[in-house]
Amino acid sequence: MDTILTLQEFVGKFSSEDACFEFFVKLRWPEGFRCPVCGHEKYYFLNDKRLFQCKSCGRQTSVTAGTVFHRLRKPLSTLLWAVYLVGTTKKGISGLELQRKLGLSSYKSAWLLIHKIREAMSPIGILKLVKEVEVDETYVGGHHEGKRGRGADGKTLVAVAVEKNGKKMGRSRLKVVSSASKEDLVGFIEDHVEKETIVHTDGLASYGNMDGYRHEPHKKSKENKHVLPRLHVVVANLKMWLRGTYNRLPDKHLQRYLDEFTFRFNRRMKTSSIFRILLSRCLTTPTITYADLTA
Repeated sequence: MDTILTLQEFVGKFSSEDACFEFFVKLRWPEGFRCPVCGHEKYYFLNDKRLFQCKSCGRQTSVTAGTVFHRLRKPLSTLLWAVYLVGTTKKGISGLELQRKLGLSSYKSAWLLIHKIREAMSPIGILKLVKEVEVDETYVGGHHEGKRGRGADGKTLVAVAVEKNGKKMGRSRLKVVSSASKEDLVGFIEDHVEKETIVHTDGLASYGNMDGYRHEPHKKSKENKHVLPRLHVVVANLKMWLRGTYNRLPDKHLQRYLDEFTFRFNRRMKTSSIFRILLSRCLTTPTITYADLTA
């Protein structure tokens, strides 16, 4: 499980629902089952319902209870396939394509399942960017007539930060922000960048007077055409990914797509462990419902 399984290996390892169940149990409770209510370790196993019943408090627990898959009435094999496809497909997979691949009865089911997996891709206890960081903002959205750039209608503003690692890139953070004001942009930096870090920007006035940071603004000119080169690579990759994978650019759920992009980008050098990490996250992330997503 420390490396991505080939399709042949995956089919061989998870050839039955029993094999999938045993794998879920071992991954969720590596040291043996413990009741999520009282912590008691002794239980009855109700084989016909595949439930663990605590011998102390009587609580019945399924292998997906309390996980992102809570109350999702799908075979465990379907859930494993979904995590495998979302996690190991380099450019991600749309809900419609997931429906086709898994033979799901409706697009709604596929859409909900893929958003549950995206919920597990959200940052956990955000580890801030360090040393040197490039920061800028970009607009995400389909083609619209009228004004371009800052102030464009019908598009969503996204703040972007990426670590400088010599000539290479480190980790990245992306977040939907309501405006290009100092409050929003400096607030983004404070939430995602460690104090005392060197912060490179394009010189926008909103980035001025950042307390606790070493701010280095860069103005684009004939002599200096390549301002924030690493960040522009991240933005270009983001927009190509959104256009290439999805039929239309998302708006309401854009932050979830940004979290998915960041999850992949920050693990681009460790692709062999993505499936294991994502599946473990799915089993430790609280669920989200269709009502939550459409509220």
